[in-house]
Amino acid sequence: MDDTKNVGGRDRLVRFLLAAVLSIVSVRWLRSGKRVRGLLAGVGALGFGYNATTGYCGVNDALDVDTTGESEEVSIEFDESDDPTSGPSDEAEGKKKQRNQLTCAACGDPIVPGQSRGPNADDDIVHDGCA
Repeated sequence: MDDTKNVGGRDRLVRFLLAAVLSIVSVRWLRSGKRVRGLLAGVGALGFGYNATTGYCGVNDALDVDTTGESEEVSIEFDESDDPTSGPSDEAEGKKKQRNQLTCAACGDPIVPGQSRGPNADDDIVHDGCA
């Protein structure tokens, strides 16, 4: 068992509260004769209580999750393939760029950032000169 802490802060508080609630639920179910439910709730209470007091969780360790706040920032890097057949075609790339650009509804020319523009009578975005 790895003895490093991987449960901290709010996570420990939530686990402590869950342990308390499950303990109460377990006792009530055991008193009412629901032994299986009471036993399962008691096991859950013990598990969450262990996590809250020791600061270690085996599931967090298996999933490589650390809520102590001492872990490094996670960054995801994507590999871009140099193979031109795997990426989008030039025509598709051009259409994608064209869709992301704001175009004048009157003349069809792109409206670049900083250019004055506004709505026309039909509430379409146009150059100020095209209105």
